[in-house]
Amino acid sequence: MHKEAIELRHLRYFVALAEELSFSKAAARCNVSQPPFSVAIQQLESFLGQKLIVRNSRNVELSDAGRAFHFRVRHLLAQASQSFDEMRGFDGALRRRLNVGFHASMIYRGLGSLMQAFREAHPDVQVSLHEMSTIRQRDSILHGDLDMGFAHSLVQHDSPRIGCINLFRERFLVCIPSSYRVPEGPVRIDLFRDENFIIFNRESSPFYFDTILSICSEAGFVPRIEHQVAQWLTAVSFVSTGMGIAVVPECLSRTGTNGVAFRPIVTEIASHVQCMYALGTNGPQIASMLELVPKHIRPHA
Repeated sequence: MHKEAIELRHLRYFVALAEELSFSKAAARCNVSQPPFSVAIQQLESFLGQKLIVRNSRNVELSDAGRAFHFRVRHLLAQASQSFDEMRGFDGALRRRLNVGFHASMIYRGLGSLMQAFREAHPDVQVSLHEMSTIRQRDSILHGDLDMGFAHSLVQHDSPRIGCINLFRERFLVCIPSSYRVPEGPVRIDLFRDENFIIFNRESSPFYFDTILSICSEAGFVPRIEHQVAQWLTAVSFVSTGMGIAVVPECLSRTGTNGVAFRPIVTEIASHVQCMYALGTNGPQIASMLELVPKHIRPHA
């Protein structure tokens, strides 16, 4: 029997039989007479090459293969039902959904406040957050997988399909173990020239990688890069265990991580926070979100 001949009804019939353990009751449950019901079960067994049902004169039981198949089929039918429901309202669902990219550091710049405000203002729009790097956010917007995103660096692009808003600049701080005896207030980064640096890897954010090297170069040294990470929170956690020091945006001082201290760096070089968004799709929802962004995404959220 070709797989094209297997239909959802075969699976529904089997689930009914597995739960009723009676051909007559299962057939009645499926609103079909018993002969075609039995034929459908036989067709399914023939296609699978497995005996799903153990029959005797008194009762019906599932074989080991039948029990395993029953578990899978229940989930398959549930997924099919969900897909049918979603597709019935597909056009409306698309118009009422926003996919938003973010980097973990945005949690400390007001992302939660923004999401709450948007939900209250637009309860009919579903917002899905997707954590990813700045580069991936840009590419996902270009490919239509994201509607907008929050980048923690200046994004290079020349596409007419992406709009950008530069939200604000933020100071860089040096994150050091709390055991270090460093005076309060701004410090020169070359004070730490002999330390192991934990730095954002270039693949995840070329801007931050190059910017941190520039801060060190401005102070007259090349940092000894010991570890490279893909998340700022990882860098702060590494510092808390004594694995080195890190240059991080100011918002990371609000993580509440134990065992670390932060000091402003003497430099004019700053971190940038940017909002990217798709042009030409989901316009009203994106516009509504952009209206709220400056009120909630702030340096000291």
